[in-house]
Parts: sequence; C-alpha cells; structure tokens
Amino acid sequence: MIINPEEDAMKYRESLFLLAGVYFLTSAGCGSGDEIGSTGVARRGEDTLVAPADSVLFVSDTISVDLMNDYGIVTVDDIDATDRGLIALLDGVSATVTVISEKGELIALTGSSGSGPGEFQWPQAISISSNGSVAVSDMMAGIVRILEPDLDSYFDLQGFTMANPGVMYLMSDGGFVGMRVIFRSDEGNTLIGHQTARWSESASEPVVIYREDLELFTPNDFGRSIITPYPAACNSDGIVFLADVSSEEYILHSYKPDGTLLRSIECPFQRTEKTEFEIRTEEDVVLRRMQQSAHQADYTADPYHYAVSSLAIGPRGRLWAERPGAENVFFDVYDPETGQLLFTASAEVELDLARLEVTRGGILGVTTGEIPSLVNLGVTAP
Repeated sequence: MIINPEEDAMKYRESLFLLAGVYFLTSAGCGSGDEIGSTGVARRGEDTLVAPADSVLFVSDTISVDLMNDYGIVTVDDIDATDRGLIALLDGVSATVTVISEKGELIALTGSSGSGPGEFQWPQAISISSNGSVAVSDMMAGIVRILEPDLDSYFDLQGFTMANPGVMYLMSDGGFVGMRVIFRSDEGNTLIGHQTARWSESASEPVVIYREDLELFTPNDFGRSIITPYPAACNSDGIVFLADVSSEEYILHSYKPDGTLLRSIECPFQRTEKTEFEIRTEEDVVLRRMQQSAHQADYTADPYHYAVSSLAIGPRGRLWAERPGAENVFFDVYDPETGQLLFTASAEVELDLARLEVTRGGILGVTTGEIPSLVNLGVTAP
C-alpha cells in the first residue's frame, strides 16, 4: 500500500513511509524452513538487501477517470477485489462502501457518516469475499459489519471497541481473518501488541489465534499504535501469512487454518532510515491524533522504517510483500507454498499514486490530484 501523507495524514491506517516487507525469501538468502513447524534462521550481514527489481509496474488501463463524478467518492481509504471481477472501495470521508465491476460499472453503494442504521462512524478496513459479501471494520463504532452482496442487508458483530482489525480477509463462510492492535492487563501491568486471529460470523472473540506479540505498554506506545502497520494476509485456502512488526528484524510466519505453524523464517535485511520530513510529519500526525482523543504523551518516531509492514495475496494467488527503496517502492513476489522468490517489481518512478493495493483481482492504484482516478496496473515480465 502506497500512501500520500499530505492528503491522508489524519487517517488511522495510513502511515508516512513506504511500506516494507520480504516474505518467504528462500532464493535471496533466507532460511528455507521446509519442514512443517520448522524455523529457518538466515545469517546476518551488511549486504542484506534483496535483489533489485527485475519487473516494473505500469498503468495498463483506467477503470474510472473521475471517482467523485462517477461514484461520489472523496478519498479511497481501502480497496479489495475478487478474482471474479468485483472491486470494493471504502471512502472514509463520506463513510461509504462502493462495489463496482472491473469495467467500472456501479453494482452497489451504501453507507453515510453517522451512528444510525446503515451508517459508519470511522470505517477503517474493507474486504470482499468471492461471493460478493463485504466486511467493514468500523473503529469508532467497535463493530465489524458484514454486508450481503447487494449491500442492502447486513449484521454487525459487536464488541471490538478499541480493538478492531486493521486489515481483514472475509471468507466465503462468513468468518474472517484479521490483524489488530490489542491492550491487555496482566498482574497489574498493561501490555500492548498485535494479535492475528480468525473470527466466526457470530462472536467478537476469536475462534483461532494464530499469533500474539505483546510487550509492556509505555505512553509512547499509544502514539506508535496510531501508525502501526498490519502485515498479514490470508489466501482462499485459509493459510495465514504474517510477519513480526519490527524495524530491527524481519521474521515471517505461515499458519494452517487451525492455527498450526507451518514455518517461520528469519531473513537478513538492511535497516532503512526515514527522512527528516517523514519523521516530522509522523510525529505531527500522532500528536494531533492524541490530542483529539484526549491522550497527552510525548511521542518520538522510530528513525527506521518497519522491516515488514505489508502483505497481500495478489493475482494467481501469489504472495506480494512491500519493502522500502531509496526512491521507490518495491514488491517481492513469492510462491506461497514453496517460498520461492518469483520476481521483484517496482512502480514506475513517473507514477504518482495516492494509494496502491495488491488484490486477488489485480493491482489497483488511485492517482493523486484534484480529480483522482482508479487505474489498473500491469507488470512487465522479468
């Protein structure tokens, strides 16, 4: 996901840096971890960046020239698409969900800003299943809303107050996999961290917890939770992929649907520093958000980018991982079953995108400017 900080600085999910990540990097120096439940540890070293891009992302066609004029969309805060040609767009400003075809035809539209029936208070993440059902994570309302394909009927899963999934994958059975930030009390101490889990369509308590990474909470952690990424993905077979949220190391994990660990692999990497502008902007966003929520605490940004901060299942079921580059964003694309690195792609330098999302239905981008467009991206052959 590529983010435009000037346009979307006050959004919960949006951070100020190019998202990073490398997954199942067996051919680039990572431990293979071929056995079920195995752990592969790769050697560390100075020359630890993966190979440069051998493919390029480019705009192949335009789905909508003018999102506002076509669908009334002010800003696109999340995108998901199926391999059957359905695209779901979440507009956080107008609090609407729009489903269109891959040709740009409007299929369904719902929502508005508010706390009444059918309204959203602070929609954060969206997912569309293969049958056209849509899930929306509403942070302020503390719900996950599951909408029928026509978007007219829905039910709300309650009880997620301050612990909504920041990324979701809606399954055909109505359940969903998600990653979220959680707080927990333990013997008088408060812990904070990420939880990746699976929920049924009937309860806010997860039925499977794949992984929890918790640490002692400090005041600075509240600010960090505002810009934290959610490096998790789930494929159609229910295999869950995730990575440690860290600027010091990247470790990747995959799990069976029942929560059994398939493999964990630690890959060497070279930490990438944020620019002075990125640090100043991040700290400004966090401090303003804390003031809005009546939290008063100092916040100091980590000077380094997250090593792993975005995962997605892309076309043909491949695993796409973002990592930072000096001037551009890079994607490393893997076979999710073997962990083989298939190719590495970077976006054309000329592309000026406010958002770029890898989905099962294609690689979609939203252009910057006064009249945002929705475009489809192709990939040159390696």
